[in-house]
Parts: sequence; structure tokens; C-alpha cells
Amino acid sequence: MKRETLDQYDVMTVGEANGVSIEEADMWVGEEQGAFNMVFQFEHLSLWGKDTGGHLDLPGLKGALSKWQKGLEGRGWNALFLENHDQPRSVSTWGNDGAYWKESAKALGTMFFFMQGTPFIYQGQEIGMTNVQFPSIDDYDDVSMKNYYRIQTEQGKSHEEVMRVVWEQGRDNSRTPMQWSRKKQAGFSTALNPWLGVNPNYKRINVEKQKRDKGSILSHYKKMIELRKSNDTLIYGTYDLVLEDHDHVYAYTRTLGSEQFLIIVNMFEHKTNFELPFLLEAKKVELLLISGGRGKSKTKLNPYEARVYRLKH
Repeated sequence: MKRETLDQYDVMTVGEANGVSIEEADMWVGEEQGAFNMVFQFEHLSLWGKDTGGHLDLPGLKGALSKWQKGLEGRGWNALFLENHDQPRSVSTWGNDGAYWKESAKALGTMFFFMQGTPFIYQGQEIGMTNVQFPSIDDYDDVSMKNYYRIQTEQGKSHEEVMRVVWEQGRDNSRTPMQWSRKKQAGFSTALNPWLGVNPNYKRINVEKQKRDKGSILSHYKKMIELRKSNDTLIYGTYDLVLEDHDHVYAYTRTLGSEQFLIIVNMFEHKTNFELPFLLEAKKVELLLISGGRGKSKTKLNPYEARVYRLKH
């Protein structure tokens, strides 16, 4: 297929490859025989379905993402993503869409955005759109959730019990209309009723409001894009996981020649300490991006604090 069709054009290709293993990567994205330039693999998203007590499985996340980072090193290119149309919102699932809504949305974005590969931003992720809690199953379009509701209520579960699952796991969480402004229907449509209802929090969470706020989630994503595009090390540099056994922190380096970047993120709503001797011993340390704190300490992180350092050793 690649030789007969895709190679005839100057195009970039991405395939959706659920179930593909890292051992099969050459067949899909290998420089020589790969069918595509990149694939969306879903190994890390499967963690959302695990019984983790409603919390992020950080060791599992580190393992899944790092396996693909190292597995494709020198062989292929990763498609980096957290959200898509079939998953609930990341800030409501792995973050905290209440007290730490802004902080956790920025933390999640920083965690994945600087890995090796091409980052993909799903609509609304860049403003921290959240899961929705419509009161009735009739407000939803997701066939799987409608069937789930019917089966579970027929078996005796209450409306409230079943709706809690719909609110947490339903695919329509990521399919509500884009929240452009505080206008009617979030500025998405002038229709009386869009095909799916707008999340009621659109007056608080929308593009128009965040464009005016230098500390917004949208502004943070813009800073990340600018930083990544202006530094080759953040594109081509080698990925290495650090603080592998830390219970709260996802941290990794990107290294190219003598230049190194450190991305360090507290993934939880509690303050935490860390020790990285190479950060303390570096000849030159530049803090290029921060969210959730001031970055004065090189051994402590606030809840959901994220930092990007440039180091010279």
C-alpha cells in the first residue's frame, strides 16, 4: 500500500493501530518498511479501564509511554496524545477537574508534550474541557453507554448508580461541542439545539476567556508549542526516564549532544520532594517553563507543578 499509493505523494500519514505491539513497530512505522509515518497506539489509554480506585496508575503510565519512546528510538516516530473522541477527558480522569483544574490540565499537557514524536492536541484539551454530567441517558448519543444503561437498569441497578459510570467513562464526554465563548451554545452553533448538548460549564471554560489570560491553560499550550518548535533537542533528542520509582513524579530528559532538557511533573494534588543530583550539579540551569509554582526549590514540587529545564553539564 505504501509503495503503490502513499509514496506517490508528499504527505504525512498517521494510522490508528489499536492492539499493535512495540515488536510489530517496524511493520507499521519503520523507516524502511513501515506503512505509515506514525501510529496511534493505545497501550497507555488502556490504563483508564483499570481498577485503580479512581486514581492515575503512574507506574503503569511511565512503563507504557517509556516502552514506546525507547522502542521506536532510531526506528520510527511516535504519535503523542492523551485525548481522542473515544475517551473521557484527561483532566477529569487523570487530573483533578475541581480544585486543581487549571494546574492538573497544564501538568498533563507538559508531561506528554515534550516526548519524542509529534504531539496531537484533541479539540478542547488546550482549554481544559472536562467531562459532562447530563442528567438523563436520553441526553447522550453514545450507543455503548445507552446499551449499558438499558442492561444495567434491567438488572436492577438504580438510575443514579448507572449514570455515575456514564459520567466517568462515556465517550460523549469528549464529544460535546467546542467551547469557543460564553455566548449561547458556547459560540459553537446558532442552532436551537446542537447535535449534542453543550457542557454547562462553558461560561467558565472557553477559548475567548482564556485568550485574554496569560496564565490560562490555552496560554500554557501556546508556550509549549513555541518552546518545542524553537529547540531541536526537544524534537530529536534521546528520551530517558528518570525518577522511575517515584510515586508522584513523572520526569524524563531529552538529550542531544551537550544540551539536555529536563521535564519534571508532579502528577498528583499533594506536595512532593525529589532528588536529582545531575540537576543540582549542572554547570548551567535555565527554567524555561513552569506551572503551579515559582520553581525556587530544586528538590520540591507543589501539587501538579510542572517544569521544563535546559541544562548544560
